[in-house]
Amino acid sequence: MSGTVTTHPSKLIEGGFTPRITCAATNNGLDGTYKNAPTEKGDVLTIDSATIGYVSYQCRDFIATDHVEKLMFKDGSKIGYHCGLFIKTMIDNAVSGKYGYGYKFSQTRIKKQTIILPITAEQEPDWQFMEEYMKQVERKILKPTIERLCKRLIISDILGGVNRCAPIGKPFTLPKFLPRFNVVNALKKPTMSKVILPMYHQHPSITVLTDLLEMMAA
Repeated sequence: MSGTVTTHPSKLIEGGFTPRITCAATNNGLDGTYKNAPTEKGDVLTIDSATIGYVSYQCRDFIATDHVEKLMFKDGSKIGYHCGLFIKTMIDNAVSGKYGYGYKFSQTRIKKQTIILPITAEQEPDWQFMEEYMKQVERKILKPTIERLCKRLIISDILGGVNRCAPIGKPFTLPKFLPRFNVVNALKKPTMSKVILPMYHQHPSITVLTDLLEMMAA
């Protein structure tokens, strides 16, 4: 664990793409993006040492406010995205409800805090298990989202005008009740009418797009 270089608000240059990470416990700690050159490398965990110890994973190089600490491997290597999310969850579980303004998650307490991680038979952290586990969680969450997205996409705009659905097989008959006026007594009487509707199946392009998005999510 190490501290970060504090970029004072008076030094911020509006309108760029460098993330500014704060102690805020929302939006992954992101305050906004600026033209300032990054002072910190990405692929690390950031921890709020001012209050509750909010943890977030930063995949991009960034600038930071005061009391933003970095957590990385001892050898200085980057923390992968999925392993980072697993470690973040374990830290969240360990510090939940423990720290606050009166008892903040300071640098000293960060170094003393213990967390539980899965280990291998050699008593080493099982990084492969952590990565695969978080990938499974990610796929489980993304799959219904991708399916809903594909249903809403206007395929004609994306794939050059193909239809969403293509007719297949024979049409089917749907019985439908229609109210009709009786000319004699002007009363509505339900009568049976048949409506012929074509059968449709999902266009192959949608299936291909769904598979592609799922592969990208994996």
